[in-house]
Amino acid sequence: MQLITRAADLLNISELKLLSEAYLNWFGDHADEDDMMFLFTQFMMFGEVPDWVEQYAQQILEDLEANRQVNPNSFCVLNLAPRVGNKTRVGFSLQR
Repeated sequence: MQLITRAADLLNISELKLLSEAYLNWFGDHADEDDMMFLFTQFMMFGEVPDWVEQYAQQILEDLEANRQVNPNSFCVLNLAPRVGNKTRVGFSLQR
Protein backbone atom coordinates (compact mmCIF):
# COMPACT_ATOMS: atom_id res chain seq x y z
CA MET A 1 0.00 0.00 0.00
CA GLN A 2 2.81 2.40 0.86
CA LEU A 3 4.46 1.77 -2.49
CA ILE A 4 1.39 2.89 -4.42
CA THR A 5 0.76 5.91 -2.19
CA ARG A 6 4.40 6.97 -2.37
CA ALA A 7 4.52 6.70 -6.18
CA ALA A 8 1.25 8.63 -6.52
CA ASP A 9 2.45 11.35 -4.14
CA LEU A 10 5.76 11.78 -5.96
CA LEU A 11 3.95 12.11 -9.28
CA ASN A 12 1.35 14.40 -7.73
CA ILE A 13 -1.54 12.22 -8.92
CA SER A 14 -4.22 10.30 -7.05
CA GLU A 15 -3.95 6.63 -6.19
CA LEU A 16 -6.96 6.04 -8.44
CA LYS A 17 -5.09 7.61 -11.38
CA LEU A 18 -2.06 5.43 -10.63
CA LEU A 19 -4.26 2.31 -10.58
CA SER A 20 -5.79 3.38 -13.88
CA GLU A 21 -2.37 3.89 -15.47
CA ALA A 22 -1.18 0.53 -14.13
CA TYR A 23 -4.22 -1.14 -15.69
CA LEU A 24 -3.54 0.54 -19.02
CA ASN A 25 0.09 -0.51 -18.84
CA TRP A 26 -0.73 -4.14 -18.02
CA PHE A 27 -3.79 -4.78 -20.19
CA GLY A 28 -3.18 -2.26 -22.98
CA ASP A 29 -6.64 -0.75 -22.67
CA HIS A 30 -8.56 1.51 -20.32
CA ALA A 31 -10.43 -0.21 -17.51
CA ASP A 32 -14.15 -0.21 -17.07
CA GLU A 33 -15.33 2.09 -14.31
CA ASP A 34 -16.59 -0.90 -12.28
CA ASP A 35 -13.17 -2.56 -12.47
CA MET A 36 -11.45 0.62 -11.30
CA MET A 37 -13.84 1.04 -8.40
CA PHE A 38 -13.27 -2.59 -7.41
CA LEU A 39 -9.48 -2.13 -7.46
CA PHE A 40 -9.66 1.18 -5.62
CA THR A 41 -12.00 -0.20 -2.96
CA GLN A 42 -9.73 -3.20 -2.36
CA PHE A 43 -6.78 -0.83 -2.09
CA MET A 44 -8.43 1.65 0.28
CA MET A 45 -10.17 -0.86 2.53
CA PHE A 46 -7.63 -3.67 2.70
CA GLY A 47 -4.42 -2.28 1.18
CA GLU A 48 -4.51 -5.06 -1.43
CA VAL A 49 -3.61 -4.66 -5.09
CA PRO A 50 -2.62 -7.12 -7.81
CA ASP A 51 1.08 -7.72 -8.42
CA TRP A 52 1.02 -5.77 -11.68
CA VAL A 53 0.02 -2.59 -9.82
CA GLU A 54 2.93 -2.97 -7.42
CA GLN A 55 5.31 -3.65 -10.31
CA TYR A 56 4.12 -0.49 -12.05
CA ALA A 57 4.59 1.62 -8.91
CA GLN A 58 8.03 0.07 -8.35
CA GLN A 59 9.08 0.96 -11.91
CA ILE A 60 8.05 4.55 -11.31
CA LEU A 61 9.98 4.77 -8.04
CA GLU A 62 13.07 3.25 -9.67
CA ASP A 63 12.92 5.81 -12.47
CA LEU A 64 12.55 8.64 -9.97
CA GLU A 65 15.51 7.36 -7.94
CA ALA A 66 17.59 7.23 -11.12
CA ASN A 67 16.64 10.88 -11.76
CA ARG A 68 14.79 9.97 -14.93
CA GLN A 69 11.82 12.03 -15.96
CA VAL A 70 8.62 10.13 -15.24
CA ASN A 71 5.35 10.65 -17.00
CA PRO A 72 2.46 8.49 -15.78
CA ASN A 73 1.82 7.54 -19.40
CA SER A 74 5.45 6.65 -20.09
CA PHE A 75 4.84 2.96 -19.47
CA CYS A 76 1.72 2.81 -21.61
CA VAL A 77 1.23 2.05 -25.25
CA LEU A 78 -1.05 4.91 -26.18
CA ASN A 79 -1.67 4.25 -29.86
CA LEU A 80 -3.52 0.98 -29.56
CA ALA A 81 -6.73 0.31 -31.38
CA PRO A 82 -9.61 -0.22 -28.98
CA ARG A 83 -10.32 -3.80 -28.04
CA VAL A 84 -13.23 -5.48 -29.70
CA GLY A 85 -15.33 -7.89 -27.69
CA ASN A 86 -15.48 -8.62 -24.00
CA LYS A 87 -12.74 -7.50 -21.67
CA THR A 88 -11.28 -9.80 -19.07
CA ARG A 89 -12.75 -8.92 -15.67
CA VAL A 90 -10.28 -7.76 -13.05
CA GLY A 91 -9.78 -10.04 -10.11
CA PHE A 92 -7.05 -11.35 -7.91
CA SER A 93 -6.51 -13.63 -4.98
CA LEU A 94 -4.06 -13.56 -2.13
CA GLN A 95 -1.78 -16.51 -1.51
CA ARG A 96 0.12 -16.94 1.69
